[in-house]
Amino acid sequence: MKLLLIRHAEPDTEHGPQADPPLSAAGRAQAAALAGWLAGEPLAAVYTSPLRRARETSGFLSEASITVDGLAEVGGPGEYVAADVMKRNGDPRYDALISGDLAVYGTDIDAFRAAVVEAVDGIVDRHPGETVAVVSHAGVINAYLGAHLGIEKRLIWSALDYAGVTRVLANREGTRTISALNELPHSCGQPATK
Repeated sequence: MKLLLIRHAEPDTEHGPQADPPLSAAGRAQAAALAGWLAGEPLAAVYTSPLRRARETSGFLSEASITVDGLAEVGGPGEYVAADVMKRNGDPRYDALISGDLAVYGTDIDAFRAAVVEAVDGIVDRHPGETVAVVSHAGVINAYLGAHLGIEKRLIWSALDYAGVTRVLANREGTRTISALNELPHSCGQPATK
């Protein structure tokens, strides 16, 4: 089966950190571009994290998105602060995310990764031979791919952009092959703005 792991679009952080923020105007544009990019994909189902930024992103792909608790970001609906902002401000949560020491979030890397793998592999098992989208978070996607790549000590090992698509081929025997990492449909044909 083809698994599209999608990071949510940009959340609204204009007024500083907030719990479970909605998408920003730029995020809604990213999600719309994502939907256009994937319009030709035969999506059998769209799954989403219960967090608002992921649910709103998934809504651009399907009005019938299925919410799965195991797809929530570490820290759940708590205050959202982008990783680059945490890094710039010396926030200890940034080092915790990078190192995989998740005690500050009330969990540990093994428990978080196990919940993510159970959720995503359950989706894979329900859709043999189909194409499915999963809208979630950078930590969740890194945890899932890291588990299958044998990256045990770190949680975040790859930067993933808002509305970035990572494609995974999954078979019933448990083999996972990454066929694309962090495709940016909303930036295709546009110059980089970094």
